[in-house]
Amino acid sequence: MEILLVHIILGVGLFFLINWIGKHSYSIGYMEISIFVKTEEAPALNFLIRVLTPIVYIIIVSTSLYYFGLDKFVWNIYLVNIYYILFRLIFNLATNRGLLLNWYRQFLYWTAIVVISYFTYEKLIKVKANILPDFTTVANELWIIILIFIFQVANNLRFSQEATQKRKDKYLKSCYHYFKRFYGQFIKDLTNNEILESIVYAIIIYEDFNRPKIARQIENLKFKLTKKPHTLGVMQVRSDKLISDLESVKIGTEKIVNAYKKYLENPTENSSDYFDWYAKNYIINDYNVGTSYNGEVNELADIIKNTFYKDTNDTLDPNKKNAL
Repeated sequence: MEILLVHIILGVGLFFLINWIGKHSYSIGYMEISIFVKTEEAPALNFLIRVLTPIVYIIIVSTSLYYFGLDKFVWNIYLVNIYYILFRLIFNLATNRGLLLNWYRQFLYWTAIVVISYFTYEKLIKVKANILPDFTTVANELWIIILIFIFQVANNLRFSQEATQKRKDKYLKSCYHYFKRFYGQFIKDLTNNEILESIVYAIIIYEDFNRPKIARQIENLKFKLTKKPHTLGVMQVRSDKLISDLESVKIGTEKIVNAYKKYLENPTENSSDYFDWYAKNYIINDYNVGTSYNGEVNELADIIKNTFYKDTNDTLDPNKKNAL
C-alpha cells in the first residue's frame, strides 16, 4: 500500500512536471490543448516531450531512490507512468477537453509510454544496470548522429489541419448549444443584439475552458473558507458573495452590455467600417485586460458570429440598422 501511494504521488507529480515543461516550450513548437486551430510546428518535439519525458522521469527517480537506499519503491516503478496516463485522462475528461483530443494520437502516446517504460524497467532499472549511455565506441556515436538526423527530419514535417479543425468545430458547437440551452433566452433578453450575444458566448466558452466546473467548485470551496472576494461562476466575475453559474452569467452579461453603452458615449472610432471592431475590442478589454485574452476572445467571438449568426443584420454601430 505504501509503494502504491508513493507511485501514485509520483504519477501526479509527473503530470504537473510535463505541463510545466510544455508551458515553457511554446517558443520551440510545443502544442497545448486549445480551442483554436494551430499548425503543429514541431511534431517530433511534441512526441519526445510527451513520450520520453515519462521515461527519463522514472530513470531519474529510480536512480535517486537507489542512491538513498529506498530500493523497495523502485519495484514495478513503470506503473508510475501508467498512473500518470490515468490521471491525465481523468483530468481531460473532467475538464470537458475530450472533444478537443486527437484520441488516435493519444493512444499512440500512451501505448509508446507503457511499452518503453516496461522495457526500460525490465532491462535497465530492475537490475540496477548502468542507465547512462556508453560513448566509448564509434558505433554508439554514429547512432547518436543518425537519431539526431531523424529527429530533425521528423520535426520539420507538417500535417493537415482538417481533422484538428473538425474537433475544434465539434467542441465549439457542443459548448455553444450547451450554454444556449441553459442561458440562451436570458442572454438574448439582456443583449438584444446578436453581435453582443456572440461576445457573451465567446467569453463564457473561453472562461469555462480555462476554469472548468471542477476548478470552479474548488474556487467556491476556497471562497467559503476565506470569505474573500473571488472570481466565481462560469463567467468568472468578481464577487464578494457566493454566486451560481446563472448569477455569474447575469452579472457578466450586464457588464458587457454596460461596457458597450459606455463606449457609445465616447467612441474612439466614428468610421462605420471599423466601428464594430473598435467597440468589440473595448468591450473585451473592459471585461478582462491582457493582449492574449483580448486576441483569443476576439477570435472566438468572430468564429461564433460567423458560425451561428452568419445571417444577422445586427451591428454595434448606432448609426446603422439593428444596433442596440
